[in-house]
Amino acid sequence: MFHASLTYVDQNHDVIPLHPSDPKQKDPDYDPPSEKVFTDNLNELTSDIILKTKQILTIIDTLPGIGVSEKEQMEKIAQLQKELEVTELEKKEAILKKDRLQQWVDELIIMISQGIADTRN
Repeated sequence: MFHASLTYVDQNHDVIPLHPSDPKQKDPDYDPPSEKVFTDNLNELTSDIILKTKQILTIIDTLPGIGVSEKEQMEKIAQLQKELEVTELEKKEAILKKDRLQQWVDELIIMISQGIADTRN
């Protein structure tokens, strides 16, 4: 993301003379975005970089510290694995319940539509 931001700035910035007395050079093949569009894009890119930086720092903060032994880390992994297995079982049960309810609703719709059809005959 940082590289993409630098590339955007490099490819879209306006030409600035090295010395104030130098004339501003124009490239006929280059059409830079307006100053407002360029500034808006820079603001968006910097906000994205700041957000990513905060996300990375949050991830770093969740890593085990120097005082955490390998045994403690392995215990934590085992605990998380058990939690994941329980969550997966709950997910499978919820899917089965959804399928049963969907089948029941389908049967109910068919039964009602047949009842309506029978009353119209």
